[in-house]
Amino acid sequence: MSHKLPAWHTELRRNQTLHQWGFRWHSQRRLSRTPARSDGLISVGSCPSLTTRHGRASIIFDPSQPHDLWLDFCNDPEQPHLRCEPTFAALSQVYQRYFQRFNGQPNSNGMRMLAQVVQLRAQLNTVGLDSILGVGYQQFQLFLGLIDEDGIVGLENSLVFNPWLDLHPLAIDSASGCGYSQYLTAYSGSILTMQFNRDYTDDDVALCLACIAYQPSAEQANIQRWQMQNSESIAACLPLDVPFDVLGAFQHGAWGWWQTAEAAQALAAEGDSNAAIIASLLA
Repeated sequence: MSHKLPAWHTELRRNQTLHQWGFRWHSQRRLSRTPARSDGLISVGSCPSLTTRHGRASIIFDPSQPHDLWLDFCNDPEQPHLRCEPTFAALSQVYQRYFQRFNGQPNSNGMRMLAQVVQLRAQLNTVGLDSILGVGYQQFQLFLGLIDEDGIVGLENSLVFNPWLDLHPLAIDSASGCGYSQYLTAYSGSILTMQFNRDYTDDDVALCLACIAYQPSAEQANIQRWQMQNSESIAACLPLDVPFDVLGAFQHGAWGWWQTAEAAQALAAEGDSNAAIIASLLA
């Protein structure tokens, strides 16, 4: 199938800096033999490879919107796509936010981070997050309900297959009894901590809380667009300044129920003692 490509495809394909960073663009000959995807979009290239995931993110194009390109981090039409202007400046920002950190180059910030991660995995207590994320990171928490020991193991197993997370966990509660399981997001290097608080429950049940620590990102338009289209999903309650892979990680989890700090505080104000506990943990 022949696809008519906009002029920006040729311009970006010839850009040597993008090529050095690892962006690859399909030739017209290859595209002439490539059918459109099930969602009607066309794959026109791939993003830099990462040390955190096996596959490359795809660069896709919507013929009905020739002035934009999209990044499909998971090569899955059902997962969130990042909208991006087809310019060198816009792709430079995308590269700095999501690919430079883990591109495997010896002098990259990500390689220094990975050295810290090796030390972190050997510890039972969370080290200062600013040593990994840098000064100025933000945190956001959600209560996900009660969970038993089998549920914790099942959750940990499912997070291994979350394409938005690093393949290697920082900590595993079922293996160490540390009270949390912790993961880096695969692109921005944000830290997702699944906390299992057993202080207020019976021995075989814990309160499950999800905490994401991240450096604010200028993806408000992309985050807001996804939230408006998926207003009933857990991703709709995330702050607008989270990196895009944080939204993807929560969306992929397919949580059936969650509670924000504001919701818990409202119930606590009505006299709900259990909600008061949750509100204090989420504060």
